Amino acid sequence: MIRDARPADRAAISRLQQRLPEPAPELLDPTAGGELLVSTADGAVVGYLLWFPGDPTYAAEVVVHPDYRREGRGRALFEEMFDRTPEGTAIELRVAAENEGAQRLYDELGFERVAVEPDAYDFGAGYRLRAVVDGD
Repeated sequence: MIRDARPADRAAISRLQQRLPEPAPELLDPTAGGELLVSTADGAVVGYLLWFPGDPTYAAEVVVHPDYRREGRGRALFEEMFDRTPEGTAIELRVAAENEGAQRLYDELGFERVAVEPDAYDFGAGYRLRAVVDGD
């Protein structure tokens, strides 16, 4: 199930964020202006998507617990974000060059590589990707 995050989800989201190679806890602060969706299994938060609306909208973080990957949860989170984003709005994100699984998902969702960022991460290169919400 995909739903809006609730204050009670904060601890679970923070634990998931620690799975990122470069966690940024300040992005989860409610005053940062982001929107947060969660994926749940049996009532427990097992994934989330954090994005910052605008044009372009920036998809800042997506995490799904390893035990719940390959179940369509990442796709479902992005599809819900697309449904909430006005048609014609660009969505951008950054992905590590070594994260081929995420790149496949983003490709399937219609994202295209717009830039190579050699120093995107402390551990190496990344790609900036972009998609435009088409309203379908």
